Amino acid sequence: MSTFQIKPFPCVAVYPTSWAGEMTFEQIYDDLAHYTSNVMKRNGFRPHELPECLQIGFMVLWETLSAQTDFLLQKTRRQAVFFILARCKISSMRYQAGMYDSLDALTSDDWHNTADEQIDGLQHRRGERWAGWATEIDMRVDIEWIMCKLAEKYADSLKHLVALYYVTTQVSRKDAANIAGVTVWNWYKSYVLPVLAEVRYEFAQVFLETHNYVLPEPVAQPSNKNGRTGRFTIPYREWREAYRQGETAPAETLLEQYAHTPCLKLALQAQIDGKTYEQAAEQYGRKFNSFKKHMKRAAKLLKAAYAA
Repeated sequence: MSTFQIKPFPCVAVYPTSWAGEMTFEQIYDDLAHYTSNVMKRNGFRPHELPECLQIGFMVLWETLSAQTDFLLQKTRRQAVFFILARCKISSMRYQAGMYDSLDALTSDDWHNTADEQIDGLQHRRGERWAGWATEIDMRVDIEWIMCKLAEKYADSLKHLVALYYVTTQVSRKDAANIAGVTVWNWYKSYVLPVLAEVRYEFAQVFLETHNYVLPEPVAQPSNKNGRTGRFTIPYREWREAYRQGETAPAETLLEQYAHTPCLKLALQAQIDGKTYEQAAEQYGRKFNSFKKHMKRAAKLLKAAYAA
């Protein structure tokens, strides 16, 4: 080999690329930085995040090229940009930034020179420009007052205090019941539900004191002729009453319409006869679970037919 064919070792490392041949890292940076910045902006990166993200991403690229000099020979220019973008650690940066309040971020928006009202982190969402945080503080005071009032009321009852703790925190029902020393269902029914109702009442009173709110009319519960309490009523009572009073045409039309569908025809007849699910399934020799579904569908069909 001739000595004239020996090339001197380059003072600056060069890396082969698939789009521009051999380039130094500085040239690679100049070639990709502007493109990468535009992609970051389109993906929602904020202006103050760009410099650090670019620095981190290109540092990872440099470390990769140091270990594998022909790395960019296997990548297109676009793939190289997204390699940098995927390693800029934007999520970690935003997580760390979210742990602190930035004075620059607070004063960067146009709040009519009221940045001093935002430093405490409270939202300026109320109508009073001069003290948007005052309403928030009043709300916190009301909450503390309500909690102190209820805590004093239940000071002698551990089960009620645990119920209050459960209602106002994210502790699980099972863990709270273990603290109270009662089974989950009994504790929830006997203590949590009354405490929850009282908490709602107290907050409603505070709301009504500060708002001009007209209470809605109470919803009248349907009367139960059987004398039973509760909200349960016999389903589809209307069409049954109409059928008993002699209006049989809609029911007969349905029976004729589904004459070739044995299960549904039998379910319609069972509904018309007023049979229970068990009685109908036993009479027609059908499986209870499947025939129950047919009877429910038949009831809906009868209700729709009589409503038409």
